Amino acid sequence: MSHRFSKESHHVASITSIIIEGKPWTARFISNNNLRQHCHLLARTFRGEHPQTDPIRAPCLRLLQAVAGQSKLLTQVHPSDFQLVPLMVRIAAYTQRWIRQPETWVNDSSKCPRKVIQSLLEHLFARWKMPACFDSAWYIKGDLTFLERDWYCHLAAGGSLRTIEGMPASITTRALHLALQAPENLTIRQALRWGQVKALGGSDELLAEVLSSRMVKDLSNDAVWSRLLEKVIARANFNPRNFGIISDTLLESFYEGKHGRAEALVNLPLRELLCHSKRYWENLVRLNQENIPTSRKVHISCANVRWDLHCLKMQPWASLPGTRPFEAPCFHQGETFQCRIQELTYPWQLVVESRAMKHCVDSYGKSCKLGVCSIFSMRSERIIEGKSVITSHLTIEVSRKTRRILQVRGRWNQYFHPSRIPILHKWARELRLTM
Repeated sequence: MSHRFSKESHHVASITSIIIEGKPWTARFISNNNLRQHCHLLARTFRGEHPQTDPIRAPCLRLLQAVAGQSKLLTQVHPSDFQLVPLMVRIAAYTQRWIRQPETWVNDSSKCPRKVIQSLLEHLFARWKMPACFDSAWYIKGDLTFLERDWYCHLAAGGSLRTIEGMPASITTRALHLALQAPENLTIRQALRWGQVKALGGSDELLAEVLSSRMVKDLSNDAVWSRLLEKVIARANFNPRNFGIISDTLLESFYEGKHGRAEALVNLPLRELLCHSKRYWENLVRLNQENIPTSRKVHISCANVRWDLHCLKMQPWASLPGTRPFEAPCFHQGETFQCRIQELTYPWQLVVESRAMKHCVDSYGKSCKLGVCSIFSMRSERIIEGKSVITSHLTIEVSRKTRRILQVRGRWNQYFHPSRIPILHKWARELRLTM
């Protein structure tokens, strides 16, 4: 039954119009608490002039009046249960993509808020029925214009998923076709992964692990993720619980900007890749042991544990006071190249340095966090066959209390006396360190 001409809908339309136009209003005069709370949200959104919200005042008002006339979401649903106002604001931001007007929308008998919004979205944007999971684009918080919302409008207007801007070419056409049949409770990015796993013949257990992993949101590196999915699905005896361990390891490489390393890792044999991933997380557990409660049993197979370790890894300790970037030419084995000495302030940087130099600097994380010492790395960068190659030469430990260089170590923990390395003299003078 239509509510368009009810007395209640006229009251709702009137108060929302006053608020959106920026006129004074009094909350206590609104007896319905649900409506009052929606109005508070509306007032905060359109308070004062703003270049983002000013152009959408009129379309947002039209949407709210249509919703008030065709449903009772504003009066019978509390904002804590369903954030209607932010949804209307996001939809209003896409006015240029409307193919029909909100005034001509007629709601069916459904009272479920999500079904009401689904009906409104299809009326405004779609030439035919849309996959229900694509409605999730409008529930994403953040900027008014968003990639997934652009995708929804493109597909709703009759476009193809293959031709959508930003869709990775590594996702097959069959996977895209299956993504349109994904369950409605998934997000768009989950639907794409759902289609990929289904297209490759993955098990339901693996599908659950993939959809709950952090890699679901990363589409910019899909060539790596597609290769990983092909690899694990091709292995019949692969344990799905290990997928998260591997995918999170590759994600850490992307976070550190080491895309080439991630590509090299995913091309390893699956057994070797899994062993490497387990060692990676076990090293992080060891590095952060003092930050993990002794009563808590740590399993790297648990996604929450890996997320906690990721957060701990991304938290730097304080750098040595007075430090600054240092670069100078260095002469070695008849070749002159530019050297840089930089402080390592993250646990993962110590791990990388330890692996590159084949010594135990990764065990110094606790001392760095406690402010006992600071670790520096002397590195050079060269262009070899058009690629930038960074090489670590020396690892330097400095006492934070006395600002004294305690030790200088090379590859395989080889000892170097600092006084015999000219570049360290210049660096120590600039940072006021003692040898």
